[in-house]
Amino acid sequence: MTRKTKHIFMLFLVWSFAQIVCAQEPTNKNWDAQKIKGVRLVPYPSYNGSPFMTDTWCQGKIEFTTGEIADSLFMKYSSYKDELFYYNSEAASQINIDKASLKGFQFVDPNGRTRIFRKQHIDNFMKGYQFFEVLSDGPISLLAFRKSSLNTTSPYHDKSGILKNMEYVPDYHLYFYSADKGYTSVKTNRTSFLSKFEKVYQKPIKKILRKSRIKIENEDSLIQGWKVIEKEGYQVLF
Repeated sequence: MTRKTKHIFMLFLVWSFAQIVCAQEPTNKNWDAQKIKGVRLVPYPSYNGSPFMTDTWCQGKIEFTTGEIADSLFMKYSSYKDELFYYNSEAASQINIDKASLKGFQFVDPNGRTRIFRKQHIDNFMKGYQFFEVLSDGPISLLAFRKSSLNTTSPYHDKSGILKNMEYVPDYHLYFYSADKGYTSVKTNRTSFLSKFEKVYQKPIKKILRKSRIKIENEDSLIQGWKVIEKEGYQVLF
């Protein structure tokens, strides 16, 4: 490679880096970055799998408990610790946003899907305020808690050749939620779905699902099935 070629290559690298940094600057200047309270990311232990819901930084916005909104942020949601991070380009740092200051957030995932989360209190094995993804909103909402657990697995060598025996594994939990009645868990199969309704209504609900050609066997079909049944006016048992 000639000296001239090297010079051109270095200029290209500098230009590319500048484009990345600029891309991470918020397009909305109607907020002050100093208002976003948080601390720098303390790296999680490195194991197979991922502690984050997405491996890439996704553009989105956050809503504070005050009602103020900061948008055009690049963020990642930790499904391992239920934490939200954003990239602060001015400080070149990943910031763990103070959960107490947030009402919710949303981002566009790598598949182009808008994911909406809101902070709610739950009093079960998790206890406290958690972020739930809103799969369907209404008087009775369908929510997902995007939990990732750190589990023991068969020994393996990581990229550095270090022997390890732990991995991050998605462990998602779905709930029907009512502001008056609280939460009731539901699994992604027809039996669990039907059990959330009075027995007298289960037969007509089966008929509606068959007519709509909905076979509940995963999260997407559960969402679809609930939206159809909800329109028919059926109420979930809590």
